[in-house]
Amino acid sequence: LDAHKTVRDAVDYDGWNRVTIKARGKTIKTWINGIPAAHVKNDEYLKGFFSLQVHSGEQGTIQFRNIKVKELKKK
Repeated sequence: LDAHKTVRDAVDYDGWNRVTIKARGKTIKTWINGIPAAHVKNDEYLKGFFSLQVHSGEQGTIQFRNIKVKELKKK
């Protein structure tokens, strides 16, 4: 988990966080509050839907605001 320390330190556990996701072709990149979090290459799911999901936490309320979806221009 030491490899993810920078990203964990970027999370505001008491306020709002900006999560950015860029999916182009086989490449998916994510950032949390401007800090790179993931860079994945996957050729299994190139079309379809996306959803928002939380993977951990014992209990609490999850809220989303200002969700923006933008189609990327073709290269």
